[in-house]
Amino acid sequence: MERNEREREMSPAERRRRMEARRRRQKERERKRRIRMMILIGGGILVLAILGLIIFGIVRLVSGGGKAKEISAKGDTFVIAIDAGHGGEDIGQSNGDTVEKNVTFDIASKLKTMLEGQGCQVVMIREDDTRIAKEDRALKANESGADLLVSIHGGYSDDTGASGAISYYKKGNAQSQYLAETVQKALVKESGAMDGGTLEGSFSIIADTQMPAILIEVGFLSNTEEAAKLFDDSYQNDLAKGIAKGIIMSLKES
Repeated sequence: MERNEREREMSPAERRRRMEARRRRQKERERKRRIRMMILIGGGILVLAILGLIIFGIVRLVSGGGKAKEISAKGDTFVIAIDAGHGGEDIGQSNGDTVEKNVTFDIASKLKTMLEGQGCQVVMIREDDTRIAKEDRALKANESGADLLVSIHGGYSDDTGASGAISYYKKGNAQSQYLAETVQKALVKESGAMDGGTLEGSFSIIADTQMPAILIEVGFLSNTEEAAKLFDDSYQNDLAKGIAKGIIMSLKES
């Protein structure tokens, strides 16, 4: 007997029970389907979350994220090497009374005093008006066992309107980049200098040293107005203060 014929022979009560049973089975199938979908969606979200955490961890590891960027002391006291660019017959750039070798040494000397006031030990790569070869500068820094190095220079451009401070950091070194970014921010805030940002640098003094290292161009001597500011003792003091603050902020507390 076919299904339709069987249903016609059923009583109204039996047909209602049969229809209710079908609705229950249909609802149960719908419920199970929704559960399967929720499991699939939830599983997908969980997998994406796990992948995100893994990627985030890898990025932090590669970039030296968080506290890992801060610079630790090798000994009981932070040792900081300061390199005043040029010297002796190597005067660097000049503009009027402003001579680069003098500007870098004056700022470096002020920076030394400020850092020593914070309990740091300072190694001056150039201690007077003497020309020192590039390789000898890096050698002295490495032999000092310094925890970091800051080299101070002036900038120059064919565009006489170019101005501002720029901090260069050792390529591929997360601590150097962190140091450059921290110092640059503090320097700009303290001195009011135009922010030239931070860049990777291939200068030998930061490439050939064995510690986190940065080179700061404190301003453009090719810009007459900025050159005059760099000659000013008060402005030099503001630059040194900003550099010192940035350095201290980059150090890991013991």
